[in-house]
Amino acid sequence: MRLTHLAGGLALAMLLLPASAGAQTAYPNKAIDLIVPFAPGGSTGLTARAVGQALEELWKVPVRVVSKPGGNTVPAVEEVMRSKPDGYTMLADSPASSSMLEVVVKNPPNPVMDRSFAGMVAQTPMIFVVPADSPFKTMQDAIARLKSDPGTFTWTSLGGAGAQDYTFRQLFKAADVDIKRTRPVASKGGSEAVTMTAGGHVMLGAGSWSAVSPLLQSGKLRVLAVASDGRFPPLPDTPTMAEVGYPAVQILFWFAVSGPPNLPQDVVAAWNKGLATISKDPKFQSQLANIGMVPYFHDAAKVRTFVADEKKTVEALWAVGP
Repeated sequence: MRLTHLAGGLALAMLLLPASAGAQTAYPNKAIDLIVPFAPGGSTGLTARAVGQALEELWKVPVRVVSKPGGNTVPAVEEVMRSKPDGYTMLADSPASSSMLEVVVKNPPNPVMDRSFAGMVAQTPMIFVVPADSPFKTMQDAIARLKSDPGTFTWTSLGGAGAQDYTFRQLFKAADVDIKRTRPVASKGGSEAVTMTAGGHVMLGAGSWSAVSPLLQSGKLRVLAVASDGRFPPLPDTPTMAEVGYPAVQILFWFAVSGPPNLPQDVVAAWNKGLATISKDPKFQSQLANIGMVPYFHDAAKVRTFVADEKKTVEALWAVGP
C-alpha cells in the first residue's frame, strides 16, 4: 500500500514539475536591455523610452534603454547581433540600422536580413527646417538655391546611415541635383542635426518632430515642409512636399524592435503581442503624440517584408554615389 502511495506521489510530482518550470521561465522574466544606436534626444531614443515604459507596465520587468551612438549604427547593432538569442538584449531599430545599413556600410559583420525582427510600433514623417533667420521663406526658395549653387549648399547628415541622409537623397534626386556636388555636415543623431541647423551651421536641415518641436517653440527654427503624403497634425499649416511640387519626397521615420539571429518563436510572439497591445493603449498613444510619433504596428513577418522592400528603394538612391 505504501509503495502504491509513493509511486502515485512521484507520478504526480513529475506531472507538476514541467508546469512549474515553464511558469518560471516564461519570457520575459528579467530585465531587458533595449539598445539605441543614437545619442539621447532624437526620435529613436524617445520612442524607445516610451516603448520601454509601456512594456514595463505590461510585462512587470525592467526595460532599460541604453544609448550607444556612432559608427553608422554598427557598434550598437553588433552588440545586439552578438548577444545571446534569448530576447534580453534587443535593438531599437529604424531605417538607419536596417534598410540603410548595408548600403552605407559595405559588408557589415552580420547581414541585416539575418536578424530576428520582433515588430514595428510607430512612425513619423521627416520635416525640413531652416534657422529662424534663414533667407529661405519657403521650401521652393531652398530648392532654388540648391539648384543654382549645389557646391556651397550644406545639409544635415548622420554620416551616411540615417533618416536625414535618406530624406536628402530623395530630395536631391527629385530636384535633379548630383549629391556629390553638395556639402553634407555630419552629426551623431537627429537631435544634434536639428540643433546644428538652428545654430546656422547648415542651410537646410531635416528631423523628426521630437527634435524639431523644442527649437521651433523657442523661435530658433522655421519649418518649410513635411515629407509625407498628408498634412502633419502638429503642423497643420505646413505644406507637404507633394504640395511643394515634389510628391516623390516622402520619408517615414519608423521605430521597430529586432534581435539577434535565431530568436525563439515564443520570444518573437511575446514581442508581437506586447507591441500590438501597447499600440492600442491610450496612455502610450498620448506619449507618442508628445514626441510627434503615431502608432504604426506591424508584426514580425510584415516588418521583414517592409525592410526588404525599403532596402531596394535605398539601394536605388545610393547608386548615384556617396
